[in-house]
Amino acid sequence: MTSATDDGTTTKAAVTATASTESSSHEETRKLLKPNPSSDQVLVLLKKSFCAKQQPESGDAGGEEVQLEMVKELDSWDDKNYLIRMNGTSYLAKVHNGVESKDFIQLWKKQAKTTEKHAGESSSSSYHQSVIHLQNAIMEHLSSQGISTSKPIPPTTSGDCTSTDVDSSEPQPAVAIHSLPVVSEAHSPCDLVVRLLQWVPGRTMSSFRVLPIETLAEAGQFLGKVGKAFEKLPTTNLPACKRFHQWDGKNTNEVRNFVKCIDDERKRVMVTSVLDAFQTELIDSGVAETFPKRLIHGDYNDGNVLLDDNLFVSGVIDFGDSVESWRVLDISVAMTFAMLSPFGKKRRSISAAAAMLRGFHAVSPLMEVERRHLILLIACRLACSVTLSAYSYQQNPGNKYFLHQSVEGWEALDLIWGTDIQRRKSIGQSMNRLFDQACDCKAEIDKKNEGEKPGSVVFDCRDLVFPDPCHVDILSDIREVNKSDQKVDKPGNERPFKRRRSH
Repeated sequence: MTSATDDGTTTKAAVTATASTESSSHEETRKLLKPNPSSDQVLVLLKKSFCAKQQPESGDAGGEEVQLEMVKELDSWDDKNYLIRMNGTSYLAKVHNGVESKDFIQLWKKQAKTTEKHAGESSSSSYHQSVIHLQNAIMEHLSSQGISTSKPIPPTTSGDCTSTDVDSSEPQPAVAIHSLPVVSEAHSPCDLVVRLLQWVPGRTMSSFRVLPIETLAEAGQFLGKVGKAFEKLPTTNLPACKRFHQWDGKNTNEVRNFVKCIDDERKRVMVTSVLDAFQTELIDSGVAETFPKRLIHGDYNDGNVLLDDNLFVSGVIDFGDSVESWRVLDISVAMTFAMLSPFGKKRRSISAAAAMLRGFHAVSPLMEVERRHLILLIACRLACSVTLSAYSYQQNPGNKYFLHQSVEGWEALDLIWGTDIQRRKSIGQSMNRLFDQACDCKAEIDKKNEGEKPGSVVFDCRDLVFPDPCHVDILSDIREVNKSDQKVDKPGNERPFKRRRSH
C-alpha cells in the first residue's frame, strides 16, 4: 500500500490507514479517560456546583439548605451516570468522559482568549462546536417538539473552572467542570465536564421482564417521530454532528482495528466476514452514497427507551452517539437492540426486529435500497458491539458493563450471519420477506384504549410473531399440513396480511 502518488497527492488507501489509526487511538483514549470518581466525590461536586443555598427572602437569616441524596450509579459505556435526588426530586448526574470533556474545555477557553483579543467581534471558535453542546441542543430541540427527554439544569457555579478561564460576556453553558480521577492513574486527576439533567419519568424498556411485541412497534414509531423532529433542527452551527465517531455505522470498517481482541477464532472469522461485506456491498459498490442522510440518535436501545406503567413509550434519553449519518442507521440500530430486548430474548429476535421496523416505517418510510440492506447493517452493529465489548473489557476487566448483552449479541450475530454462507443466504431471504411484510401493514387507532393514552396507535403484529430458526418448533408437522391445504408452493410464501398489488 503506497501513501502517495507520483504527483504527491495522497491515495485513498493512505487516508483510510490514517483514519484507522486515529479511530484506534481515539477509542483507546476514551477507555483511559473514563471517569472514576467515588460516590462521595460526586456528591461534593454536585453540592458545590448545583446545590447552592436558595437565596433568603427579605428579613430571613439565611437560605434553605439543599438536601442531596445519591440513589445509585447507572450503567454507562464511557461516562459515569448517577441517579440522585435533590430535595426529593430525581435528577441524572453525568460525569463526561475525558475525550468530550477536553474538547469542550479547550473550545470554551479558546473562545475566552479570542474574545479578549478581538473585543467586539464574534468568535468563530466556541463551545458551540463541542459534542456536549450538540447534546444540549438536541435535548432542548426535542423538548420543544413535544418529545419527552432530558434537559440540562444550569449550575449555580462553574466548578473548578475560574472566571478567568472563560468569557463571562457570552451565554454560559449548562455544565460545570471539576478535577476528578479517571481509570488511568497516569492521567488522574483530569478536568471533566459534569452535567445535571432532568429525570425523565418512566422505566427503561430493558428493565421489564416481559414485553409485548406491540410495544416494540410503538417504540419504532416513536423513533420515527424523533427522526422527523431531527429534520427540523438546523445543524449548520452544530459542527460536532459531523465528527468522526466509532459507533457511527458508516465507520463500521474501523472495527477491524479491534478484531484481534476477540479470543475465539470462529467469532473473529464471523466478524471479519461482516466487515468484508460492508466494504464490498456498501462502500465499494457506491450503494452507501444513495442513502439519505440526517441527524440520528445513533443508540436507540432498550436502555435508552422509557416506558410508562401501561407499556407505552414515555421518552428517550442519551444522545452521546448522535451524529449526521445515514438515516437507515437509526432503524437498523433500533432493530438490532430489539433483537436483544426482553421480547427478543424469548427466541423471537427476528420478530422483534420486524416489529420495530413496522412502527418506524409507518412514520418514516424507507427507500427500497435502505430496506434491502437492513440485515447487513444489523450484522454490522452486532459485530461492532461484540468486538468493542471485547476490547473494552480487555482494557478494564473490572467493569462487567462492557460485557453487557455480549452473550446475546454473539448469539444474534450467529443467527443472522454465522459462518455458513448458504445458511446465511437462506435466513436472509426469509428475513427480507418478513421485513417486507412489516412494511406492508398500516397501524390503526386503538379505540378501546383511548382512555389510557388518547389517540394511541396500536400495531397488529400477530403476523410477525415467529420463533427464531434456532428454536425447536414442535408444531412444524401441523404447519406443513396447513401449508399443503392452502396450496402454497413454497414454505414462507403465505401472507396473512394484505398482499401488495402487482404493477
